Formats: sequence, C-alpha cells, structure tokens
Amino acid sequence: MPVSGGRLTTTLACESTSTRMARQIVRTALLEAGQSQWTDAAELACSEVVTNAILHAHTAIEVTVDVEPDHVRVEVRDFSPVLPVQRDYNEQATTGRGMALVAALTRDHGISDVGPDGKTVWFTIGGVLEEQSDEALLAAWDDAEWDLDGVTGDVPSTTLGTTTACLLGLPPTLWLAARQHHDALLRELVLYLAEHPGLEVDVPATDRARFVVSNAVLAAIEHAQRAGTARRVLPEGHPSPLADVPEPLDLQLEISADLGPAFGAMQDTLDAAEGLAGQGRLLARPALPEIIAVRDWACEQITAQLDGVPSSPWPGADQDRFTVDVHDRDSEPDLGGWDIGVVRDSDRGVVAADDANRIVAVSRPLADFVGWDVDDLVGRRVVTLIPPRLREAHVSGYTRHLTTGEAHVLDIPLVLPVLRADGTEVPASFLVQQAPMARGRTMYLAWIEPVPVDGGEGLGSPLT
Repeated sequence: MPVSGGRLTTTLACESTSTRMARQIVRTALLEAGQSQWTDAAELACSEVVTNAILHAHTAIEVTVDVEPDHVRVEVRDFSPVLPVQRDYNEQATTGRGMALVAALTRDHGISDVGPDGKTVWFTIGGVLEEQSDEALLAAWDDAEWDLDGVTGDVPSTTLGTTTACLLGLPPTLWLAARQHHDALLRELVLYLAEHPGLEVDVPATDRARFVVSNAVLAAIEHAQRAGTARRVLPEGHPSPLADVPEPLDLQLEISADLGPAFGAMQDTLDAAEGLAGQGRLLARPALPEIIAVRDWACEQITAQLDGVPSSPWPGADQDRFTVDVHDRDSEPDLGGWDIGVVRDSDRGVVAADDANRIVAVSRPLADFVGWDVDDLVGRRVVTLIPPRLREAHVSGYTRHLTTGEAHVLDIPLVLPVLRADGTEVPASFLVQQAPMARGRTMYLAWIEPVPVDGGEGLGSPLT
C-alpha cells in the first residue's frame, strides 16, 4: 500500500473480494491511528461505495484513506463517467439506497473529479458518532444530496464492429420487474462473494449486458409516454403503480463484438444468484419463473442472432408451463406451522398462496366457483386463476412487492376478472390479505367471491 503525505492509497481490481479488502484497509488505517470509534461507520460506508463501483463502473478502483485528528476521509475512485443513481425503491427494498445510507452514516460526502476519465466518491466521518434509529437511516433516502464538482461526462459509445440484434415482442412491464429483481440479486451476490469467494461468475459482464437491454427498454417507454401511445396494463381503478407502457416492444440493439459473451455471462451469473437466493443465502427472494424466462429469452435471442440465427418473438407469459409450480407438486410446501385449515375448511371463497406464488390451500366454495377440483388446484401457481392478458402485470406487480416491499392491493376490496377452468372469465370480488409466518416468510390470502347482485353484501374484512 503506497503511503504519500499521510494518505494511504491502494488500487483494487473490479471483483467481489475488493469490498472485503477495502474494509480491511479502512479498519487498519483507523486502528493504527488510534481512531477505532469511527471504524464501524467507515467500513459500512466504504463497503457501499466500493460495491457500487464493482457493480456499475467495471474498472479498477482506487481507495484512499486519510486519517486526521478530528475526522477520517475516504475516497473511492473509479474510471467510469457513470454517476451513482438514486433509484425510487420502497423503504423495505433490499437494494437501491446504498448512497443514501452513506449520507446517513457520514458527516460529509460528495462526488468530485467528475469527467470522461471517471469520478471520486468521498465521505468524511468524525467526532462522536451517535447511534441512529432505523427510521433515521431510511429517512436519509429522501434527504441525500450529492455535490458534483465539475461537468459530468456522457457514457462513451461506439458503433464500430457492432451487430444489430432484434428483440421482438419484448414485454416492457415484465422486463421492468426483471430489471428491479436483477438489481437486488446482483447487489446481494457481490456482498455474498465478498465473504465467500470462489464462485465463478462475471458480475461486470452481467451488468454491461443488462445495461444495454434495460436502457433501450427505458428509452422506448419514455418515448411512448411522451407520444401518448403508452397504455395502462391493469383495469381502471386498480391501485397498482405499474407504469403506463407501450404494446410489446420490437427493440433493435447495436451489440459490439466484444459484448456478445456478456449475455451468456449474464445468464450464468443470475442463475448462480437465483440458486443462492433459493438456499436462503441472499437477502432476496428467488425470481418467479416468468422473470427468469424473459431474461433467458432476451439473452439467448441476442447470442443466437450474433451467430446468424433469425430472431424469434417472446412467446408470452400465458404459457401452460407457468401455471404449474416450479417445485414438485407432490412435495409439501414449507408452511412454517401455519394452519391451512383456516382456508381449507372455510365456508367462503378463499385461496392461500405462499411467497413463491404457489397455491397451498383452497376452500371448497372457491374451487366450485372457478370450476376446479380442490386437489387439482392446490400446487398450481396463482396465475392459474388470472386471465392470460393480465398475467404479466400480476407477475410484475408481485415481483415488485417481493423486491421492494411495496404493497398496493392488500386489504383493498377490488373487482377483477377471474379465470375459470373452462377458460371463461367472470367478475369477482377480491380482498387480499397478508399472514406473516415463521422465519420471515409470508402467506397471502385472497378472498374471492362472485360479484354480489344489487343489494347483496360485498366482501368485508374476514380476518381480524
């Protein structure tokens, strides 16, 4: 570690182990200077900044620690002109507020030396640190401001040596949900790899690949919204905040010659993250199968077209394979001690689904209403009861809920169409409620009954 004028500086590679190394550098500098009282806050803030650089800069990282009698200043420089972005995620999200957390932990912070050759994210910590409540830390999300010294540069682009790939019929709502889930998975994966090295994945290549597709999708949605051609994806009156989007998109992407392998890396990296999430090793839930399918379809389409294979359109989320649970239907779901008799023995129309969107119990009145046998319906996914035209919106909204914690339909009476076993649709009264389980899991109860005739009673609140 070179030492210059009391400042400790080192260069780290763009890899997951660099987060742990950066923490060690900060800890060592503070302990040697006799300022251990700042160690926890400085390590955490440094972890957030370095993790952001690993995820999004894709360059080497310089970490500088300068310990003064009354404060410590930490600088993290990367060589990408892309600035940190504050995403609009819910307070329960597992991603999207790293820079605001830095703001909450530090005395001062900012971004300097911004230009085409990169930027420096810095912060200072000093004095007597007061322990902050969870509410105070989360409030920093809204209050964080970052000073920009200099003129920001655009991300360099080139069309030299590129090939055009077409994604026909890409579902924008589903991709937006996938993008948000990928954000959470990749961040959790980098933090996991910092403590558990050895997993062969390529996070920078993954971020480059998804950046290309997501930027094109966002640009197409913004253009449609300005042109007035975007449409609402849910029935009028539905409280979901899903954005108005255009019809399925036909995207043309310019893929540089060196970027092609990144789409295979994206599949491998996210598959590895999904596996860890399924084992409970990440602070993120595994994706619903439609989210994985649209990601795989996009990556495989681009990879195949770079090899000269003609494009094929997105086959849609209303495929029969998505109605069957991703797990063995004969296996017992983990109910965490929750009593399914509440649903199974109810004299009202009610269905229970776990947080994997799998139906674990259904009442006889509801099964009769939708034309299914109880045993045939249990083990299927909730989309079995959702009309095909609304399935992508359901998957998108539910993914957003799992990823960010946002809940816009809970405890709100709604009238929506339900799909019966014979393929017909009938209007029904819905009331969705949440029933917490052990080990942080959740069960969802949907009270579903025929729309009452004039003068009849609607759905009240069945649970206390």
